[in-house]
Amino acid sequence: MKCTIDEKQRTRRIITAIGISMAVVCISLYCGSVVSYAYTEQAATVNQGARVRKAPVDGEVVSTLGAGAAVTITDETQGSDGHIWYLIRFTSGGGEQSGYIRSDLVTPGGGSSADQEYIAALKAAGFPDSYCPKLLALHQKYPDWQFVPVLTGLDWSTSVEKESVAGRNLVQSSVNDARKATDSAAYDWATNKWYGYDGAGWVCASQAYIAYCMDPRNFLDETYIFQFETLESAPYQTVQGVSGILAGTFMAGNYTDTDGAVKNYAQTFTEVAAGLAVSPYHLAARCRQEQGAKGTSPLISGKYKDYAGYYNFFNVRAFTTGTASAAVNGLAYAKEQGWNSIYKSIAGGAKIVADSYVKKGQNTIYFEKFNVVYAKSLYSHQYMTNVMAAISEGSTLGKAYTDKKQAFQFRIPVYANMPESAVGFSDSGNPNNWLSSLTVEGAALTPGFSAATTEYSLIVGADISSVNVTASPVASVATVSGTGNYPLGYGDNTIQVNCVSQSGETRTYTIHVARQQGADGEAQPPENQNEPVIYGDINGDGKVSNLDLVLLQKHILGISVLEGRQAEAADTSRDGRISNKDMVILQKQILGIAPVQ
Repeated sequence: MKCTIDEKQRTRRIITAIGISMAVVCISLYCGSVVSYAYTEQAATVNQGARVRKAPVDGEVVSTLGAGAAVTITDETQGSDGHIWYLIRFTSGGGEQSGYIRSDLVTPGGGSSADQEYIAALKAAGFPDSYCPKLLALHQKYPDWQFVPVLTGLDWSTSVEKESVAGRNLVQSSVNDARKATDSAAYDWATNKWYGYDGAGWVCASQAYIAYCMDPRNFLDETYIFQFETLESAPYQTVQGVSGILAGTFMAGNYTDTDGAVKNYAQTFTEVAAGLAVSPYHLAARCRQEQGAKGTSPLISGKYKDYAGYYNFFNVRAFTTGTASAAVNGLAYAKEQGWNSIYKSIAGGAKIVADSYVKKGQNTIYFEKFNVVYAKSLYSHQYMTNVMAAISEGSTLGKAYTDKKQAFQFRIPVYANMPESAVGFSDSGNPNNWLSSLTVEGAALTPGFSAATTEYSLIVGADISSVNVTASPVASVATVSGTGNYPLGYGDNTIQVNCVSQSGETRTYTIHVARQQGADGEAQPPENQNEPVIYGDINGDGKVSNLDLVLLQKHILGISVLEGRQAEAADTSRDGRISNKDMVILQKQILGIAPVQ
């Protein structure tokens, strides 16, 4: 995980209404495509006559069920119509069948009065309809789990946009390219290179992936729900629980501190947390997330050059700058704080987490990652830049709990104007559909090739009956079509070369080839010099076409010079000079927008 704690962060004074419902309800969560999961099956009842299909939206109809029919929901997916579709199992015609049905046509929970009352309580507390089926499912499995909906009052789209500012949310450079941003501050389309943030190994996350990670409805299962667990102290938090979180890591047992005293990591986290009234589970999981299972970071070795004897277990202010590495910045801060022992480092870092985040309302891992509750610094007062940090750290907690039937308390955010269903995401691959080269053998394109430009022209003589087109993609995983040998007719010829990205997006490059009709391959002036000039008909063939446009472009670019009647015909604006103004007028004529006057 990457950290960006900085007490001098610019404060955003944004006034917002943040309501926290006092209604405490039971809840459970489900996780989407970022992680694998086992869907929790649940009984349900069809609430009106409905068709069951082989596939969502427009799949073949396999059965029709009436109101009151009992079914079992076994999975769900988002359809192309924007609705959630349930995969259901049901009995029909004496046998068991399965198929897809739209979620709003089904009532989870078997339709019992207790389930309906529970759903009504969820809605009354502030949870949208789209949260309720998953909340009900885990309520049935873990009735002692308690959750409070946090009504942020923030517009969903605005929040996603604010979190998408370059550098605010990062992913490792090794992840699927679909998770990476492609705006100009994050990516160079011409080279297929992402700019490093906080070191070359981290790049900006895409807005689509940020939205996926921010949507709580994607993470409502019994493991990933723990990114919403309260970070304040609770009775169920024990030394044994902390030991479970640290199991299998370098912090699983004891350590010898710089004063020679032998101490236990789990006990240290428990003691420090008690003094701060925060969760020792959170502190232990945070350090595990920061330092990894093996603990090989120079920030905790105690042996780093010029900073021997200093430790920074929470990676506070450990970020790369133009003048120093993350290790140097983090250890310089540790030295400034006097963290010259393991215990002091854990205690000092924990106090910063408690005072700067938990006690300011950022009292879940999710809120530490996505600050949508601390109004003075919305979106900018965030502990980590790794967009998956809350998901990852939450799963660490979830997997460490051997007994999940405790009265855990969770706080789940709800935004204004959220999409009807959970935001989906697909690791579709590299998005680059630009060409790195485009050539016509033996001819020069006008203008010269640039990956960002998709329209080109060229003139060939009457003796050129075909041209050979070649092209290469910027990204090696992209595919190119439309190259090869093209026969040419006299006049205008259009050639299109397509570059399709790995993710399936197409970019079309168009070449307009004008083949002259003159025997010598040159533009032919009108035979009768006494005939009136036809403005726009530069080559004198009696019509205005792309061939005339190419001649005009070459004159403006200084490639060739128009003289005499050709120059007069090119002055479509009739202002006595040839300029871009004439080109615009000529283009409008060719496109049929307005004739040359």
